[in-house]
This record gives sequence, C-alpha cells and structure tokens, in this order.
Amino acid sequence: MNMIKVGPVGGYGVRKISTIWDEKGRDQVAGFLITYDKHSVYSLQFMYYENGRLVLSNRHGASDDEKRNYATVVFDYASEYLTSISCSVKHGPLMFMSSIKFGTNKGSYGLFGSPSTDGNDIDFNLSIGNRCLFGGFHGSENCHGVGSIGVYLKTESNDQDNKASKRTKIY
Repeated sequence: MNMIKVGPVGGYGVRKISTIWDEKGRDQVAGFLITYDKHSVYSLQFMYYENGRLVLSNRHGASDDEKRNYATVVFDYASEYLTSISCSVKHGPLMFMSSIKFGTNKGSYGLFGSPSTDGNDIDFNLSIGNRCLFGGFHGSENCHGVGSIGVYLKTESNDQDNKASKRTKIY
C-alpha cells in the first residue's frame, strides 16, 4: 500500500543539531509512553502490536529523566485506534515540542505539556479519521526533547493516476 508523508511540524531550529527518526509502516499503535513537564515534551516511545505481541519503539527525544512527569497510555487494542494528533512546537534556535495530544476512536489522551502564550509556537492538528489510515510516525529529536513529529497516511487507492497522487509525493 502506498503512503503519504505528512509533516513533520517542527524541525531542526537554527542550530540544526537534531536527529531524524522514522517508523514508516509501523501502523498498529497500541499505546505510548511520554516524558514531559508543563513547558516541553521530552520523549515519546510508542507501543506497537506486531506479530501477535506488544513491542516498544526506540525512545525519541531527550534521555535526561530528572524532574519530569511520566505517562503510559495503553489503547484498547484492536478496537481502539489513532484518529488524531495535535501538538505545538516552540520555534527558536532549538525547536522542541511544547505540547501534544492524541485522539482515538474512543477518546483523547493529553494535553501533555502546554502551548506557549507568546505566539512563538507552530501548531499542528491532524485528523486521520475513522478509516484506520495511519501508517507510522516520523520526526526529529534533539538534546532538549522531541523536535518535530509527522505521520504517514495510507492511501485508500493504489491508483497513481488520480489528481491527489499527482500533487503528492508517494513514499
């Protein structure tokens, strides 16, 4: 199945010291672990259902765990699936995620962190819908935390002749 790469929102910042991560094709999200405080999302780690068992992704973001809040969310897999993601990324010399919220067909999880009030955040709201089109995450990380996040979306058709596929790069 073809996929469209959406985002990421955020990026490297002026210093360009971020590392890219990619989980294309890991589409059976079963939950996540998050490290955060009121100003920042420090790390994300996803749980996937693969080959009949739960597995963890690599941890994306900063590894300094002092004075942080932790949350673990486990979906009611397979009846619960991802339908939306919204986040804010602090724009500046070093970009980092200031908040994130995940939505499923059964509810929402978050807000983890908080958007800034100074107008320097980049906001990202993606509604995937109830058609199970999620195809994986991608993004970047830096010494402060998660720098950016984006998703892969499955296309419902493999028809390369439709107008959308002419305007969108298929990965």
